[in-house]
Amino acid sequence: MAKRRGSSGGLSRPLFWAVLAHVVLILILTVGIDLWKDEPVRPAGQPIEAEVIDPAALDAARARIDAAERARAQADRAREAKVEEEQRRLEDLQRQREREQERAQAAAQQRQQAEEAAAKAAEQAQREREAAQQAAQAKQQAQAEAAAAAQKAAAAKAVADQAAAQKAAAKAAAEKTTAEKAAADAKRQAEASAAQKAAEQKRQQDEAAKAATAKAAADKATAQAAAAKAAADKAASDKAAVQAAAAKAAADKAAADKAAADKAAADNAAAAQAAAGAAERANQINGYVAAIQRQVQARWRKPLNWPPGLRCELRVKLLPSGEVISAQVVSCGDDPAFVDSVEQAVMAASPLQVPTDIRLFNEHFRNFIFEFKADVG
Repeated sequence: MAKRRGSSGGLSRPLFWAVLAHVVLILILTVGIDLWKDEPVRPAGQPIEAEVIDPAALDAARARIDAAERARAQADRAREAKVEEEQRRLEDLQRQREREQERAQAAAQQRQQAEEAAAKAAEQAQREREAAQQAAQAKQQAQAEAAAAAQKAAAAKAVADQAAAQKAAAKAAAEKTTAEKAAADAKRQAEASAAQKAAEQKRQQDEAAKAATAKAAADKATAQAAAAKAAADKAASDKAAVQAAAAKAAADKAAADKAAADKAAADNAAAAQAAAGAAERANQINGYVAAIQRQVQARWRKPLNWPPGLRCELRVKLLPSGEVISAQVVSCGDDPAFVDSVEQAVMAASPLQVPTDIRLFNEHFRNFIFEFKADVG
């Protein structure tokens, strides 16, 4: 057996070397011919397909990518500029509307003040007319008293004139008596005449005294009427002034009380309105935040083996249309997969549901901190 294996091994070895020599000879002939031809040698077996990269094409591709990036950045800046310009226009319109409302309120307040001033002026004019009427009545009463005094003096003068006429008539009758009676009674007549003359003089003196007394009484009555008129005028003026001052003080106090009451009512109404507005605004904000949470939650792709109860705060910048400009993590734990999933969910949920009230949007949603709760489904 051992001898048979040795003979078999001795026969196979020369055959192996012969085959190897033929293969080497064929390779030498083939390679030698190819070397003389200066052509690259293609390895035996299946050919390998390789793609030759042109540097110019690579640079052009890079240039196109850079141009596209610059165009996209420029478009983003243009879009942001347009949004900011629209925002400024809306804010200008809002401020103009507020100024117009303030001017309308000021005009209404001035009109109300003018009406109140006109009403006060009318009341003052009415009080002055009443005071003037009272003064005119006092003046008429004084004039009536003066006229009565003058009439009394005229009556006294008429009585004196009648007495003088009667005396003249008696004297004429005495002169027409007979001469005898005149002679007989001449002495007596002379004495009587002298006595009568003395009496007449005394009567005239009395009448003159009475007339002077009547005139003095009339002058006194006139003076008293003038004094009464002056006193009445002064009293009426003082009374009107006091009444006007009292009315003005009462009107001022009533106006002050009304203004204080109106201000208190307005303050209370404004406070109640502000509280109601704040509560309504808080409800609106909470509603939009809950809607955004639902949108992001719907787009969130849960990473593997994420622990429940995770929270993630992101600073989100939005356009008024709700489109997300950027979402940057503020605090989101140490799990990179969870952080990436939340950022991608926020961007995928764009546009987010935001209020149409531009003031509410600017105050609470243009650049806000959004808290994503992973366990809220």
